[in-house]
Amino acid sequence: MKKLAFIIIGFTISAFVQAQVCTPYWSDTSYGIHPDTIENLPIAYVNVPYDVVIQFKVPATATYNNLPITIDHVVLDSVGGLSAVPTSVPFYFNCNPSTCSFKHDSVGCVRIQGTPTTVGTYDLVINTRVFINNIIFSPFPTPGYKLVVKDNVGIPAISKTVFDVSQNLPNPVINFTDVYVNLERAENISLRISNLVGTEIYRENIVGNKGINTVSIDASHFAQGIYFYSVSNGAQSITKRMVVERK
Repeated sequence: MKKLAFIIIGFTISAFVQAQVCTPYWSDTSYGIHPDTIENLPIAYVNVPYDVVIQFKVPATATYNNLPITIDHVVLDSVGGLSAVPTSVPFYFNCNPSTCSFKHDSVGCVRIQGTPTTVGTYDLVINTRVFINNIIFSPFPTPGYKLVVKDNVGIPAISKTVFDVSQNLPNPVINFTDVYVNLERAENISLRISNLVGTEIYRENIVGNKGINTVSIDASHFAQGIYFYSVSNGAQSITKRMVVERK
C-alpha cells in the first residue's frame, strides 16, 4: 500500500444513518487508516447485515512522489468494488462529516453497511481526491482492502424470534470483535461497555434493522482485562462478558 495512503485516510470499520453515522476516534498523534490493508476489514457473513466503521486522520502535510505537499482537505468519492458484492441489501456508506470532505489535521470516520449473500473475497478500492487548496486536487485511489464473506455457520447461537444478543466473536479479542443482535422490528439500540468496577468506557447508539444485526466493536484501544457489554432496545437489556488480550 502506498505510504501516502496510511497518511491521508484512516478507516476503523461499523455504519450509521445520516443522523448517527459514526463517531470519529483517534487515540494517538499519528496519521493514517485504521484498520489498514494489513489488518483489513472485519469478516462478513452470508445473509447477516454487515456494519463496520473506518477511522482515519488527515495530515496537514505529506510527501508525494518524493516532494512535500500541503493538504487542505481530502474528499472520499467512493468505495470501489462494493457494488460487485452480491447482496440482498446493497452496500452503501455514510461519513462524519456528512459531506465526506475531511479537513487537514482532522479525524473522521466512514460507516459501511450492506447484507452480502455470496461467499467470496472481494477487492475494494478507496477512491479519494487530495486537495492542496480549494481548487487543485489529485485523484488518489487506495487499493488493497478486501471484503471477505464467509458462510454464517460460525455465528454464535442467537434466537431469531425474540430480542437476543450473542457472545462476542472472537472472544478473547485483540483488536476487533463482533456482536450479533436479533431484533423483532427495526428500532434503535444502544451498546454500552464497562470495566470490572462498572465504569462506562464506551457507548454507541445504533439504528437497528429487523432480524440479525452485526455490531462491530473496536477494542484496540482497550487495556487488557475483562469488560462487560450491554445491548438495550429501551425495553430490554442483555449483558455479557468480553475478554481483551494484548500480545
